[in-house]
Order: sequence, then structure tokens, then C-alpha cells
Amino acid sequence: MDAGWTVIHLARSEQSAREILRFLQQESFLARYRRITAKNGQRDCFEILVPSGEAAEAQQLLIENNLLR
Repeated sequence: MDAGWTVIHLARSEQSAREILRFLQQESFLARYRRITAKNGQRDCFEILVPSGEAAEAQQLLIENNLLR
């Protein structure tokens, strides 16, 4: 994993990951997502990452706005 970034959520779809990313960026967080390729025929998931120093605040904001599903 890249140094300085922390995973704050695993999204089940790319659409959900993009929605969360857009929200975080609107709230002035630097954020990105990356695909985690599943094995054994399962669906891929998507990690939502923010700089480590902002992880707790970003995750709390997602919780407060009911964006974690």
C-alpha cells in the first residue's frame, strides 16, 4: 500500500466508491479509490483512501452523513 494513505471504507461497487469520493472531495478532502480484484468468482470491491492524518475525520463525516453501506 502507498505510504501516507489509509483505507477508510470498502465499497461494494464502483458507483458507490465514486459517490463517496465525490462527497469527500466536495468536503475538501483529498481522496481516491482503487479496485481490489476478487478471487474465486466473487465481485471486486473498492477501497476508499484518504491521507492518514485525515482518516478519522473523513470516516466520521461519512458516518454522520449515512454514506457507509
